[in-house]
Amino acid sequence: MSKRLTSRIEDLAERIGAGSFRSEAEISRGVVTPVFHDLGWPVFEVQIVVPEFRIGTRKVDYALCHPPGKPAVLVEVKDLGKADGRGERQLFEYCFHEGVPVAVLTDGRTWSFFFSTGQGSYKERRFAQVDLVEDPYSTSAAVLARYLAIGDVRSGEARKRAQDDYESARFQQQAASEYASVWRKLLSGPEAFLLELFLEEVEGVTGVRPDSDRAAEFIRSQTGSHEMEPIPRPPKEPPKVDPRPRTPTEDLPFLTFDGKTETFRSGTDVFAAVFSKLAALDPGFCRQYSDKHRGSKRRYVARSKELLYPGASHLEGQSRRLPGGWWLATHCSNAGKVKRVRKACEVAGLEFGRDLIVHIPTGSRKGD
Repeated sequence: MSKRLTSRIEDLAERIGAGSFRSEAEISRGVVTPVFHDLGWPVFEVQIVVPEFRIGTRKVDYALCHPPGKPAVLVEVKDLGKADGRGERQLFEYCFHEGVPVAVLTDGRTWSFFFSTGQGSYKERRFAQVDLVEDPYSTSAAVLARYLAIGDVRSGEARKRAQDDYESARFQQQAASEYASVWRKLLSGPEAFLLELFLEEVEGVTGVRPDSDRAAEFIRSQTGSHEMEPIPRPPKEPPKVDPRPRTPTEDLPFLTFDGKTETFRSGTDVFAAVFSKLAALDPGFCRQYSDKHRGSKRRYVARSKELLYPGASHLEGQSRRLPGGWWLATHCSNAGKVKRVRKACEVAGLEFGRDLIVHIPTGSRKGD
């Protein structure tokens, strides 16, 4: 089931990203029903997978039933981007009248799972959510199977998992409610490690060591107050001087792989060359990298340029095509490129700095 469902989600993610589903009906037939089928549900048995299940004078889009005719899970389908608070209220009303503990709200792309009999607001009773486009396909498949696989729903195991995960999420929300006060306490303290950690992280992303005074002021500003004890700053180190004479070509970007060294005009060219070589050697490399290494809102390697920069189409030009129909996002600092090359080596089973060596000057701008 897992392999088949993962493959299904990969196909659906590409079609959703391409805008293939334009209405609630198309999402129901083209996304939701195929997912149910791969989860083991007999989608043509209308007493088990009940479409437009009637609750009083209203209807919910699907009821997954066990035994036949008795809903164990209610599923409400909305147009893409419309699975919002209004849909949550509607779904909870259905669950209240039928006494169904597990509810799902989906627009085809996002799937939100609720434990309807729990405490708190609708949002607080949401214990899981997946995005078929953004999340790794294997992760989405695992979450859907965890709560909706037919065998586990029938045995009651899926309901038990839902309740356990809801309670765990509620405890995490209680902990999160204290984040702000603890963070203020940390920022107002005399510990210098916080500033040093911040400086290191910024340098790792940009390749530039930030000014300690400006960084400390920024950290203090995050509390909304400037009336705090000054954050101790680490002593400034004298600039390092490299006594070696430099040749005119020493700072040219280059790549050494498989015993061969190639020079390039820019860091972006080196960056793209690394991913192209690894993708050509292993057809599964791009998929593995895309699943393991990604941002919170976008992917660095994806099947389309649109998935690299969702909501920022003006950046799509900053991408390179890779073997196998994949695309690589190149909009990042040169220090960031080096970091992603390191991750690429991990995925490919290579040792960075020995099996594959790159030199990308980190003092230059993003497009270099």
